[in-house]
Amino acid sequence: MFHASTCPGVGTAANAAHYGYATEAARQAALVPRIMQARESADAALERRLSTELLKSVRPIIRRVVGTVLAVAGSLSPEDLAQVAAMAVLRTVGKYDFTRGSQSFGEVAFFRAKTACEQFARLHGSDVHLSDGEHKRRTVRSIHGTERNVIRVHRMDTQSHFSDGAPEGDSWVDELETALREMSCLEADDESPEARLLAAERRALVFDAVRRLSPAKRELVSRVFGIDRPAQSVRSVAEAWGAPKSRVDRMLARALVELRELLADEGE
Repeated sequence: MFHASTCPGVGTAANAAHYGYATEAARQAALVPRIMQARESADAALERRLSTELLKSVRPIIRRVVGTVLAVAGSLSPEDLAQVAAMAVLRTVGKYDFTRGSQSFGEVAFFRAKTACEQFARLHGSDVHLSDGEHKRRTVRSIHGTERNVIRVHRMDTQSHFSDGAPEGDSWVDELETALREMSCLEADDESPEARLLAAERRALVFDAVRRLSPAKRELVSRVFGIDRPAQSVRSVAEAWGAPKSRVDRMLARALVELRELLADEGE
C-alpha cells in the first residue's frame, strides 16, 4: 500500500501565515474604531499614534498594492506609490463599516489603495504633471538657484488675477493658490511623514482638477503657477498670447473658480 508523501513543515508554514493574517486583521479591526473615536474627540496626538500603528499593520497590503501597480506607474517610484496607498488606507478608516458586508478592513483597504495608485499613475502620465525634481525627491534648499523648479509668483502680481473675478480677500483663493504652488514646490527634509502624506494627497486632488480644465484654462493655470515650467506673470502670458491682460485676468479668475468647484465636488 502506498501512502501519499508529506512534506514536513508545509502545513505548519501555511497555518502560521493564516494565523499571522488573522492576527493583523483582528488588530486592524480594533484600531479602526479607536482612530475614529480619536478623530471625533479631536485628540490629534492619539489619532497620529493609532494611525501609525495601523500603517505598520497594513505594510504587507501596501507592498502588494505597490507590486501590483508598479508595472504601469511609469517614472513613479515605489515610495511614491506607497505614500498614495498609505493615504488611501487612512481615508478608508472613515468609510469602512464593520457591520456591512463580509470584507475585512484589509481587503477594502487593498482595493481602495490599488484604485488610488492606479488613478495617480494615470494622472502622472497625463499632459500636466509634477516637476521632475518632485519625483527625484530633491529638497527645496538644493534648488533655490534652479529656474525650472522655483515658484516666482509674487503677491503683488497675484492680486491682479482677480481684477474682474473673485474678491482678493476670499480665503479659498489663498488656499487654492497655495495648493497650486505646492504642485511645483518640493518637499523639505524636515517634514513629518504625516505632513508629506497630506501634501501628496492635496497635490493629487489639485492635479486631477487641473487636468479636467479646458485646454486653454489648463495652459493658463500651468503657466501662471509654474506647473512643469517656470512660473510666469499674467502680463507675460497675455503678451505671449497677444491678448489684453484684462481678458487673461478674467480667464484665470474663472479657471480658479472652476478649480474650486471641482475640488469641492471631490471632497464630498
